[in-house]
Amino acid sequence: MIISNLHFDINDMILDDIEKHSKSALMQDIFFKILRLSKLESHIILVGEIGSGKKRLAQIIHENSNRADGPFQSFYCVDITENDYKDAFWGQLKFGKTNIELRYDILEKAFNGIIYLDQFSELPYPYMRDILDSYLKGCTQLFRYNKTVQPRLIISLNQESYHKILGTSIWQKMLDELDPVLIMLPPLRERKEDIPVLIDHFINEIKKRSQDFKDLKISSKALFECSNYNWPGNIRQLKNAILQGAVLSYGQTIEREHLPFSMSWKLPYEFGEKKSS
Repeated sequence: MIISNLHFDINDMILDDIEKHSKSALMQDIFFKILRLSKLESHIILVGEIGSGKKRLAQIIHENSNRADGPFQSFYCVDITENDYKDAFWGQLKFGKTNIELRYDILEKAFNGIIYLDQFSELPYPYMRDILDSYLKGCTQLFRYNKTVQPRLIISLNQESYHKILGTSIWQKMLDELDPVLIMLPPLRERKEDIPVLIDHFINEIKKRSQDFKDLKISSKALFECSNYNWPGNIRQLKNAILQGAVLSYGQTIEREHLPFSMSWKLPYEFGEKKSS
């Protein structure tokens, strides 16, 4: 078997219909609320740990909203430079003989659609404030979208950063000026009944991507290991664990020793001769 034939990135494994088959009462309640909120024009704040599926929920909102035919623009706020920030939001200020053109690139690209501010809570507070001001106050400037086609905002906050931002002036500004709906997304460790469903989905995705993995499955012991792990990296970490298991098992049966070392310290191979007891 040629492992390199597995030509896909783990980030390409999007949860298609997995939300419809969730075993978790928590997630079923969230999906019900999401489908109702999608049809409204309210801005939404999604709060959850890293890797808990906030971006996928934002995509579901877009797909089920009245803006589904419009664009879905995602801006990843982590580790951006000042130039990235200016290029994305403030764009360029052009002076001509007869006019002034002030362009807000992301806001214009999301014309009549949705802007998803991914990991917004990781921005410095001045950047948060400027982005909100550009959205709220820029609508009356020349060569800009007007309020009838103004993008809808979905803002992502990490769980830890959310607790830090509470009570700050920027949090109050978000509440007062955006009047958002807040949705708390539970971590994977609080909905472990979904782990077997997710694993089954990821294995099927891998099998579809390469014939070398058509016999891929997971053993009961490995599934038990996964179901009892706390998954600090949530769904993203689980996806990576299953991909690693697929590779180390050569597309056959994922055993406990094929899972990441943080879960099982038994090596999937032997170094030299066994030591006598």
